[in-house]
Amino acid sequence: MKAFRSAMCGIVFNLAVTLLCGPSQATAQVTPPEQYLGFAPGADFHLMTYEQAMGYFEHIAAQTDRMLVLDMGETSEGRAMKYGVISSAENLARLDHYKDISRRLSLVRDVTDEEARRLAEEGKTIVWIDGGLHGTEVAPAQLLPQLAYDLVTGSERQATMIRENVIALLVFANPDGMTIVSDWYMGNVGTPYEVSRIPWLYHKYVGHDNNRDSFMANLIETQNMNQAHSREWYPQILYNQHQTGPFPARIWIPPDAEPTNPNVHPLIVRWKSLIGTAMGKAFEENDQPGAISRIRYDTWYPGYATQVVDGHNVASILTETQLYRYATPQHFTVNDFPEAHRDLIKGVFYPNPWPGGWWRIGDAVAYNSTACKAVLEVAARYRYEMLYDKYKAGADVIERFTGEPPYGWIVPADQPDRSSAALLVQRMMINGIDVYTADESFEHNGINYAAGTFILPTSQPFGLFLKNILPAGVFASVAGIGQSRGLGGQSVASVRRRRLDAADSDGSGTLADDVTVDSPGDGSRPHRAGRACLRWWQFVRVRSRRQQQHDGSDAAARGGRSSQVDEPAVHAGRSEICRRNLRQLRAGNPSGPSTMLRMPRIGLHRAWVASMDAGWMSYVFDTYGIPFQALTNASIRAGDLAARFDVIVLADQGASQIIDGHRKGTIPPDYVGGIGDEGVIELREFVQNGGTLITNNSSSDLPIEHFDLPVKNILDGVPADSFNCPGALLKAEFKTDHPLAYGMPERGMVFFSRGRVFEIGEDDDEEEDDVEEEDSEDDEILVEIVATYPDEWLLLSGWMIGDEMIREKAAALDVSYGEGKIFLFGFNVHNRAQARSTMKMLFNALLYR
Repeated sequence: MKAFRSAMCGIVFNLAVTLLCGPSQATAQVTPPEQYLGFAPGADFHLMTYEQAMGYFEHIAAQTDRMLVLDMGETSEGRAMKYGVISSAENLARLDHYKDISRRLSLVRDVTDEEARRLAEEGKTIVWIDGGLHGTEVAPAQLLPQLAYDLVTGSERQATMIRENVIALLVFANPDGMTIVSDWYMGNVGTPYEVSRIPWLYHKYVGHDNNRDSFMANLIETQNMNQAHSREWYPQILYNQHQTGPFPARIWIPPDAEPTNPNVHPLIVRWKSLIGTAMGKAFEENDQPGAISRIRYDTWYPGYATQVVDGHNVASILTETQLYRYATPQHFTVNDFPEAHRDLIKGVFYPNPWPGGWWRIGDAVAYNSTACKAVLEVAARYRYEMLYDKYKAGADVIERFTGEPPYGWIVPADQPDRSSAALLVQRMMINGIDVYTADESFEHNGINYAAGTFILPTSQPFGLFLKNILPAGVFASVAGIGQSRGLGGQSVASVRRRRLDAADSDGSGTLADDVTVDSPGDGSRPHRAGRACLRWWQFVRVRSRRQQQHDGSDAAARGGRSSQVDEPAVHAGRSEICRRNLRQLRAGNPSGPSTMLRMPRIGLHRAWVASMDAGWMSYVFDTYGIPFQALTNASIRAGDLAARFDVIVLADQGASQIIDGHRKGTIPPDYVGGIGDEGVIELREFVQNGGTLITNNSSSDLPIEHFDLPVKNILDGVPADSFNCPGALLKAEFKTDHPLAYGMPERGMVFFSRGRVFEIGEDDDEEEDDVEEEDSEDDEILVEIVATYPDEWLLLSGWMIGDEMIREKAAALDVSYGEGKIFLFGFNVHNRAQARSTMKMLFNALLYR
């Protein structure tokens, strides 16, 4: 009877609260996503666009006091990049207060341990959940509207606890790509090409490579997100959802595979494993088999979205859900599994194998939903611990690097490439790093530094991020490490920097709040100089030193290019700017003949087998104001290329992809095939008639194999256990008196990632060319080595085996072919717009006429 009276009292109390307060605004009028969209998120054969998803976010935000929609900037295609913020109405009413608590605990300074514990008790866990970074990995982005609805309206204990203790940020990481993929798929649903590969990038510039931009922040979307999580919200957890799970498992979850990144606080490693274990438990409770851990996905490479925030003492979570294709279902049997998985053996990190059956996008959405809610529940249950531990991790980093090296890095004000130095500092600041400028000159390790020198100390809470990115690192052969890309970023290779080897640099500094990257025409070589030339001059004469064989009246060796000795002709009002840029382009060589330089008409090949490198190349051209035209397969086959272009660029793409393209029947007919044999002939005629062909890395195979060049790639057919370099900085030597290497040091570096290495030999092929030549002199092929790998240990940063195989071999070639030129770059000359130390060679190749 007593129990009955107690229960009745509870019912009466709840009824009284309901009568007094009325129905919750959060649940009374909120529209379910299927009602707004016309289909449920995860429905077969349906993909929503970003506009539909964000329309729903804004629709329900207007219906509830538990959700806000905020704007973090624009996308590459000009869309507003918005995101949702979900918590209780009370928490959202004090949002700035909780953001400030998270900021103070993350930045550590001026917060005592006692105060940190008080703030952790008061604060709320901030959790960042994004989806759709890779546009074709559709399920995570399709989930977010459903997740928003569940978090706003859920009345069960889990949802209530999450709203009370957590502030959830729901982010569409690639809005443009979400719409691009949806439009492509929905346009093909019900046709034979329903699951065909999209023939263009699912981002204006980079497609799948946007995750590789996370540390560099070249892309505006990356800048938006890095600013948001590392300078505004300071979350305790960042959950980055992907969808390429290891078959036949349904989802990969932490704990991560080895090796682990050594520059991560151990508390963060523990939190990641704890969260992953909670996910696994949730899958078993929800009867969702197939969750696997501890294989394939490691945390070594520091450049991904997750690893960037690891260095910011954020517990980053990556999952990889199984993907078929878009929103089309597929049935699998055990016979479709790899043989090693057909026995369905259970293991510690795969305790409930998936037995096969139908797999739908709705299943992937459901798995991601379970994972997201598990992450949020951990954040709610361990709110105090997560807030305090982020403070502790930051305090530990400050204490560590107050007493041990490296104490930081010095970036001198006087740089051979001031633009790259300013860019480095600016990107570090976007990533939440404190940068100081020296108020006056100072001496360190016997070297004098001028006022204005940048100082980046590691004794700051995100110091481990600096230690990840700025130093070079050479790594031993550890299992799995061959898939890493090294800790030393090629983007900072062109910036002169020195380790700070004492805690006190003997100089006072002011915390910088912004750094301006130099504008075109400031004289910083070579990037801004080239940009100024290409943007401002229609016709100019640029003084440039040629090799002896290019001098005098040997017009044939120059491919008919004229030579003059006039001073640069510049328009009034631009004289001084142009002269400063010319001084940089001449690389300090004022003597020698001048060459007429005309603004080149540039064609960049864009195949229907979408190339990320071509996307990055277009980003470089757009960034530096270099006009170009996208050159399609059909446009190349149409011929008469020399009448339309001076320069044609082939991005890093294999010859077979360029020539053959998509097979018939695999994609709508408009996108079948490549340039074909006729396109190869047209490219040959283009060069023979005086055009310039620039190749990057694997596209070098095309002229080598099809233009009968006396050149071979010595790595062709070499097994990976004999030579392997998946991404590293290598020493190189440059012929600095060659126009292709103007501005380069005699000894420098290149970024090498599965590249080509050249050897010159005699052409023993006596067969006639497919294209008849009018003049036998035009058949002469002259090959000149512009860059080589020295005869010594080559590795500067990263990992490789078999370096002795490429010593004293060619890295870049200048091939005179008929009246034209072929420039073969065997390394990644611009690599994701990050390899700024060699990007000048690309500009030189464009300008060299």
